[in-house]
Parts: sequence; C-alpha cells; structure tokens
Amino acid sequence: MFETRYLPASPLYVLLHSWPARLQDRRFLFDVAVNIAIYLPLGASAYMAMRRFTSRILVILAPVVLGTLLSATIEMAQLFTPRRVCSGVDLVCNILGSALGVLAGIAFTRISDTPVHGLGLRFRDRRAIVLLFCWVSFLLFPFYPDLWLSGWRAKLSAFGHPLAMSPILVNAAEWFAAGRLLFAAGARPTFRWLFVSLLLMLVQFGIVNHSPKATDFAAVSLAAILFRFFGLGPRADLLAGISLLIALALGGLSPYHPVDSAQAISWIPFAGLLESEQQNAIPVLFRKLFRYGASIWLLHRAGLSAMRAAAIVILVLAGIEVLQIWLPGHVAETTDPLLALLLCLGLRALGRVQVYPKESG
Repeated sequence: MFETRYLPASPLYVLLHSWPARLQDRRFLFDVAVNIAIYLPLGASAYMAMRRFTSRILVILAPVVLGTLLSATIEMAQLFTPRRVCSGVDLVCNILGSALGVLAGIAFTRISDTPVHGLGLRFRDRRAIVLLFCWVSFLLFPFYPDLWLSGWRAKLSAFGHPLAMSPILVNAAEWFAAGRLLFAAGARPTFRWLFVSLLLMLVQFGIVNHSPKATDFAAVSLAAILFRFFGLGPRADLLAGISLLIALALGGLSPYHPVDSAQAISWIPFAGLLESEQQNAIPVLFRKLFRYGASIWLLHRAGLSAMRAAAIVILVLAGIEVLQIWLPGHVAETTDPLLALLLCLGLRALGRVQVYPKESG
C-alpha cells in the first residue's frame, strides 16, 4: 500500500544520500548479506537470457544495469510505502548481487555445457543443476554466519528434540529427489554425494536462521539408504516423483485436524511472500521452487510429457490449497499452483534435449 508523502528533494536525490550504515550493528551486516543474495538469481538468469547477443560486454553489463534499475526503482518506491526504508546501501548491495549473479551464470554455463565423458550423458541436465541450486540455497540462505555463542547453544539445545516420523518422511523424500538430481547433474557416485550432503546439515549450525534437528539428520540418512537400493533402478524417477508429491500432501495438510468453519482463500498470488520478511520468505520460496520443480522434472523423466507432469503437480497443489480452507495454521492461496505453472515454463526454457543414461551406480 502506497501513501502520499512530502519529500524535501527528488526521490533519486534522497536515494543517493541515504546511507544508514552501522557497521558495528549485526543486523545491518545481516541485511547486507540478504540484499546481495536476493539479486544473485536475477544476475544469473539475465546473463543466460542475454547470451544470444554477440557483444560480450553487453551480455555482462546488461544484467548489472537491469539489477541497478530494478533496485533503484524499488528503493525509491519505498519512500511512499509504510514501514519501508529507502537505502543507498541496499542499492549498492543489490548491484553487487547482480554482478555476482553474472559470475554465477558464467560458472553455470561452463559446467552445464561441458560434455560429460563416461556417464552416458551428452551434457549435464541444466534443469537438474538449477533445481539443486534452489535446494542448496534453501539449506544455506542467507549464507551469513551465526557469530553469537548464545545462538549456537540454542541450536544445540534444540537439536535433541524427539524424532517425529512425518517430518522424517517428508525430508527423506526431498533428499531422495535430490539424489536423482545429482545423478542427472553428473555427480558420481551419487550415493556417496548424498552422504557428503550431510555436511550441509552441519554447516547449518553456523548459519543464522537455521537450527537443524536430529530429525533432519535421520531424514538424510534414510534417504541415502533408500537411494542405495532403489535410487538407480529403471523406475527411480517415478518413485521419487510420487514420493515427493506425497511429501507435499503430508506437509501441506499437517496437522490433519480440520476446523468447523472454513477460512477465506487469498486470491492475490505471492501476497504472503511479499508481505513476509525477506529472510523468512526467500528460503520458503527456494524450497517451493525445488519441491515443485523437482516433482515436474521427475515425472517428466519418468515418461510423462512436460505439460502432463505439470498438470498433475498443479492439481495436487490446488487440492491441497482447497483442503487448507479447513485446516488451522495454513493460509489457502493461489500462489503454489501458479508457481508450478511458471516452473514448468522455466524448466522448458532451460532444457535442451538430453540423452538420459542407463541406470548404473
């Protein structure tokens, strides 16, 4: 919601002279990390979208200029938004994030376009690499270390909470899907890489806003064991896709105790994400991108057309949203089915014709 405000100068002048920098403030440093991280995907995707141009300088500079214009526009618009602060520091961080995103895009294309020898693949699956990036980003965002001893103590204290079967099954399905993505991305041996992924859980102890539980480690271990026996078979993608859809239902319908009166549906897409704090909303978005994108990707690899795979995922998500009308602790909205549709289009744009390998360890 915007409101009319009197400004002593033009919005651009106010933006260029607003530097609320407090280097000794831990919150300020955390905001810097977040503002850099959220513009990394923009810089990377803009770089890949502009690779068709012949000018190397244009391909590199255009994403940074795009990030600069977008950030400046948002910062100046915040002058007329309640509870928002226009900050030149945020602008600089967003520009830096766009530039780092270009470097990430260069690294991504170098990796995905490099022929793979001895794996049965002509190229690594680009879609698998992008979805793995979303998964790792969910696990490690905002990539900012927790420097307070009290925070470490609280995490260690929370680690020993009793195991819960439903979260273990949900997380195990996600890690099993991650194993299939690692396989398509060319990671060998995949089973070993799943155990290496345990290191990501350990790293979470040192990242702010993360508090890994014993349940999380149990889920990774269970997924690795299941992958050892079922992860490289001819129906592994179908099994992983169905398991991930079941996990979506388990997570979306918890705590499974309906209420008497139905609540209203939020018809404005992404309203909940936009109204939430960035440090909370962005990890949720990355996890949804991984879950919905991997579900579509797995069903497509299992033999369905991309549109049919997307239609199944969209219908499952729409059904969950309808049931959430009667479930406490949930907000029924149109965001998730729409996000799945956008992911289908994005994955199709990313994909090249892949030569899928024979399943082998």
